[in-house]
Amino acid sequence: MQIESGKIRLIALTYEQVEMYRNTDYRLEDSLGLKRTARIIAPQYSNALGRYTLSWMKEDPANELFATVWIIVEIASNSIAGEIGYKRKADENGYIEIGYSIQVEYRNKGYITEAINLLSAWAFNHPEVKAILAETLDDNIHSIKALQNNGFKRFSYSRPFEPQDTGYTQETDKMIWHKLEKPNSK
Repeated sequence: MQIESGKIRLIALTYEQVEMYRNTDYRLEDSLGLKRTARIIAPQYSNALGRYTLSWMKEDPANELFATVWIIVEIASNSIAGEIGYKRKADENGYIEIGYSIQVEYRNKGYITEAINLLSAWAFNHPEVKAILAETLDDNIHSIKALQNNGFKRFSYSRPFEPQDTGYTQETDKMIWHKLEKPNSK
């Protein structure tokens, strides 16, 4: 599945493509006809893709679009600028959690803001989705701004801290939550 706007295209990856994405050996780019670039994937993110994303996709193929990686392709260069996605289907409250990252050379171009907008609109077309949550470091000003530009508001939410998965520690990293409610869902 693909979603496109003026500057970017989001491509939902299949199980096999997520496996290729974890490696930075250009197999994914070649298979999709994208320009090869020196993209970087943090080891903890690559591990999380293997440990969680691929498992979730295999466990629940009917909802794999809520578990997969959606790559962000810069249309002008036909190259991977980053990734975005959800961490599984909606929970009992109708909440889904969004996560994203952008390669250094594509930062401050509005791509994350646009990608959040596109994927949020897609998610809200599913009746079970009532709100989208995002977790950021309290000092990640660019990420917070991208969320605010899409209508996200700070939100009190408690979930067990997951330091082994994120590379962050509760002692040194303050995380904050943001929430975007489905329009007309109040």
